[in-house]
Amino acid sequence: MNRVFHRKLFMVMLMALFTTLIGCSSNEPSKNYFQLTSNLTNKPSHTMKKTNHFIWIETIDVASFLNTPGIVLQTENIKYTTATQNLWVSTLSQQLADRLMQDMTLFLPNYLVSNKSITTPTYTVKLFIDGFHGSYTGDAIIKGRWVVTDSKNSIQTKTFDRHVPLTDNGYDALVKALSKGWQDEEQDFAKSIKH
Repeated sequence: MNRVFHRKLFMVMLMALFTTLIGCSSNEPSKNYFQLTSNLTNKPSHTMKKTNHFIWIETIDVASFLNTPGIVLQTENIKYTTATQNLWVSTLSQQLADRLMQDMTLFLPNYLVSNKSITTPTYTVKLFIDGFHGSYTGDAIIKGRWVVTDSKNSIQTKTFDRHVPLTDNGYDALVKALSKGWQDEEQDFAKSIKH
């Protein structure tokens, strides 16, 4: 009796495992995760760096339609779609903040750049992102506005509207174009800070 019970229990467990394995190998498409890239190389410094200039990235405000895990495509003049299988590896605002801190540190080596309020900032930066998506025109669209306050509370603004042509079809090409456009915008912004 005990042997029969154990055999039945073993068969039930085996069937449950088999069913689980079949369920895991269903034809549901896999998800792809994307991250913004940079072609800049950051060589670590082995010495302490001294500076009196601090840029505080206070906020990065991403438009609500872009504030989703999925990459956004503009499919018509008035229509946008959010991908369900092609996703950002982390929030867009977090990726933009990471890229901004790393790249601006290279563009402006005499400045400390951080999203934490470490000391009295030379410049406080607020960034508003209104477009960061693909378009039916075949371009990556990057639109927004920088708002910079200096240590004397003087405010300057700079708008940007970049259309970067995709070199190929697909999300890989879109993310590469968005990455290139964003790095170009960072570089232009860094030049405006130097003056």
